[in-house]
Amino acid sequence: MTTQHEDVSRRLSGAEEAAVERHADYAEAIRGSFHRLRTGLDLAHGGSTVGAQEWGSYVAALDRGLDELDRELAHAADLPAAETKLVTHASKLELAGWRLRFSLPGAAKSDPDGVRERLAAAEDEVDSYAAGRSSAPDVQRRIDDLRDVRADI
Repeated sequence: MTTQHEDVSRRLSGAEEAAVERHADYAEAIRGSFHRLRTGLDLAHGGSTVGAQEWGSYVAALDRGLDELDRELAHAADLPAAETKLVTHASKLELAGWRLRFSLPGAAKSDPDGVRERLAAAEDEVDSYAAGRSSAPDVQRRIDDLRDVRADI
């Protein structure tokens, strides 16, 4: 039986290889983005158990997001445009993993470390970046801030 971690890893690896094959000019940026996404999802999913129904919904959304990322890369005119699409989509996918973790039954009702607030701030930062009002380093700082305070919930 495949573990949830193995399931995500397999999906990410397949999407990464397909994207590199279809968008070879952006291979390095794709690999870097998928590395960061894989690391973030490993942290987001670590130590949590998700029911079959919730997991099924999550991975269906993950697959849709990975497909959308691939379609967006096809429309990238150059490397900076591809990097913008990678940061935006990969960040949203990672944050969806964190959102799943913090919505699990039994998750701490109290949030002394402000994790949910940090998640919302990271989501807002990604939206601002997608709208051209923020930068990739700002998005990465917000997500790193979330990763650093992950609470045992």
